[in-house]
Amino acid sequence: MTGGRLEGKVALVVGGGSGMGRAGAMAMAAEGAKVVVSDISLERARAVAESIGDNAAAMHVDVTSPELVERLVASTVERFGSLDALYHCAADVHFVNTQDRRLTELDDDVWARMIDIHLTGTFNVLKHVGRRMVAQGSGSIVVSSTVDALVGCAGLDSYTAAKGGVTSLVRSFAAGVGRDGVRVNAIAPSFVSSEPQRVWLDDEQTQAAIQSLHILPVPTPEQIAPFVVYLASDESSAVTGTVFPVDAGYTAFKAQVDVMGTIQARY
Repeated sequence: MTGGRLEGKVALVVGGGSGMGRAGAMAMAAEGAKVVVSDISLERARAVAESIGDNAAAMHVDVTSPELVERLVASTVERFGSLDALYHCAADVHFVNTQDRRLTELDDDVWARMIDIHLTGTFNVLKHVGRRMVAQGSGSIVVSSTVDALVGCAGLDSYTAAKGGVTSLVRSFAAGVGRDGVRVNAIAPSFVSSEPQRVWLDDEQTQAAIQSLHILPVPTPEQIAPFVVYLASDESSAVTGTVFPVDAGYTAFKAQVDVMGTIQARY
């Protein structure tokens, strides 16, 4: 493809093997970017890269390992010559849905792993991608947060704590690297109908409970992806340090619904 909004750019997607990561990778490739699809499952990453074609490569990463993240960034630059955009959305959704609890009932090991994957993992990715972008004097970093870090969700205490840290990190990191030509923003989705969520979104009762929290229908990953493209592109050159709810109206109002209780009753 020629003439796309990301023509000539190299994008790295962390957590690109499924869901929002897959949709973001495919959307950026459709706009002309060369894309590295990285995931903890190399098999899933390969499937996405193969569906894109010659302008994509699959790589393994575990975001809890600083060494693997550093190697991923180096391999991306070695493969395609630069690193212009990052979309970081790696998460363990099944772990969140089944293990998170109110703090008073939360297992210490669950807290530690939740922070390790979602907050420390983001630190590792932004640190090494940020170093590369600062060195080249340009780049756009897009991080996936969650609206539940903005409004709160009962029974989701360790995940919202981790993503609350991510949200604050995005703002402070943007302030720190702006003078080096690097932009940092976050997208805060609501519930998204990605593969791990289909376990309960396909159930009539739980789907109705979740839908009741949204004004519009629960979005698909493909409905999040256009905003990723916008933030990765030069169209958003005046935008940094901002957290954007892309949430089908989730933060516009709240009902008295025990969301996590309803979800976990399905497991």
